[in-house]
Amino acid sequence: MKKSSKRLVISTDAKNRHGFRVRTAGIDLAEFTANPLLLWMHKRPKGESQDEILPLGYWEDVELNDGKLSGIPVFDDKDAFAMKIHDKVEANVIRMASAGLRPREFKKDQEDLWLWDSSLFEVSLCDIGSNPEALAVSLYDANGEEVTLSDVLPPNLNPKTKDSNMRTLVLSASTLNLLKLKDGATEAEALQAIQDMSTTLADKEQEVLNLTQKNKDLAQEVVDLKKESAEDKAVALAEKAVAEKRITADQKDHYVKLANADYETTDALLKSMPVQEDVASKIDGKEDGSDELLKLSYDELDKSNKLTLLKEKNIEAFKEKFKKKFGTAYQG
Repeated sequence: MKKSSKRLVISTDAKNRHGFRVRTAGIDLAEFTANPLLLWMHKRPKGESQDEILPLGYWEDVELNDGKLSGIPVFDDKDAFAMKIHDKVEANVIRMASAGLRPREFKKDQEDLWLWDSSLFEVSLCDIGSNPEALAVSLYDANGEEVTLSDVLPPNLNPKTKDSNMRTLVLSASTLNLLKLKDGATEAEALQAIQDMSTTLADKEQEVLNLTQKNKDLAQEVVDLKKESAEDKAVALAEKAVAEKRITADQKDHYVKLANADYETTDALLKSMPVQEDVASKIDGKEDGSDELLKLSYDELDKSNKLTLLKEKNIEAFKEKFKKKFGTAYQG
């Protein structure tokens, strides 16, 4: 795990762009302390796809000081996507934390709507926050499902009524089309659409990372197969040279190493070496046409004055007959 050097603000009393304030002193940390999940854009994996974004890590040192709830994110250093977000946090590219809260009670004073009492469920990092003091808010119901503000507000405080302070945005047709929104969409709906687009982009980035790694793995397999094929080829070349008696069996490993380093040069070298034939093959007379001479004994060759001829045509055969006759090796 890799702990960030940054302490990020999770929640303050500041008014967010959804039109309400969160009373920081009213946030219950008990549930979160037991499982301090660090998510990305409130994206919770549901086991529906292997490409889902898993939790990035967890939070440490979560504390409330001077009306600000803050903490330090700790990232899973074995998760490539988590470390990518870590690097952006360290570079101050991503500075926003988003509190995932379970609402318990809302109150409204003369000016503002307050989430007066809540429980911290999870804390996410995000690219675009909803609070001017660098934080966002996401709301959850009792079952842990993400809900909208209007889903949890009592009727008298519902922003869809005439007293709502949730503004309707005036967006161009092209922007509405890009965000897949209808005319008259609220700011909250626009922000949610942007957040959804960011999540989709993050999913695609993870998919690219997965495909890149898969491509690297396949490339390595090709390299390994080529290496294995080259080694087999080098062994076959050396074994053939041994069979042809161009080299000895003891020299085989040496020429295998040479062939692995430079196959073409080693092949040419071995082909330049003479094939060593044994005495038996020479005695057979297949090479010099001395079949008739080989059939005669030493004495017969001597009587017929053909010893010199045999010696000229097949010295090895002559030596064999000499040794057989005199019981000692020919020294000539």
